[in-house]
Amino acid sequence: MISIAHPDFREELFFEAKKMGLFSAERTLSESIHGVYPLQLEETIEIGGQKVTIRPAKPVDERRIQEHFYNLDKDDVIARFFHEKTTFVHDEIEGVSLIDYVKDLTMVALVGEFGFGRVVGIGEYLLDPASNMAEVAFSISKEFQNKGLGKILMKKLAAAARENGIAGLLAFTAPYNQGMIRLFKTLPYKTETHFEGDMLTLKCRFDKPASG
Repeated sequence: MISIAHPDFREELFFEAKKMGLFSAERTLSESIHGVYPLQLEETIEIGGQKVTIRPAKPVDERRIQEHFYNLDKDDVIARFFHEKTTFVHDEIEGVSLIDYVKDLTMVALVGEFGFGRVVGIGEYLLDPASNMAEVAFSISKEFQNKGLGKILMKKLAAAARENGIAGLLAFTAPYNQGMIRLFKTLPYKTETHFEGDMLTLKCRFDKPASG
């Protein structure tokens, strides 16, 4: 409501909302204005004969996201979380589904009826304010792997991050995760790689395009 209100009334609405406890103490007016659901990121495509809706996550997606993680293969869980997991509790899933669309953004890919869709892919970024770089992470259901879904999610995350003034993207992955490495290199920016212990770091800045 603040974001669509007349500019003369935004500050008053913001501080009233803060007094009511609707925003955290550190939330700024700028964040409240710009953290609007990014409708332009929504898209419906066809993959393997199925319609797939790609859109920013909403709080109502919490249960769907949880089910998606439970249905991942063991190797895909390790690739996403860097260790074996058999439970995905509310607090963890809430961090994925409750986002502000600016500092943190989660994109979901859904198949099935409107309102009853099943999540088959997730791409998310989380900003590190100190470096102004956003870390990305992905998980794709087995049936939709190697079909271009990850590339679409990555492209949308990069476009949103750039639009929100973020300097670039980074990812931490295992050296053998060729899917993630290839996915990162689909972006039109120079990719830097280096090791931190046994993890591979991938990084790109939006002001450094890939060489022709």
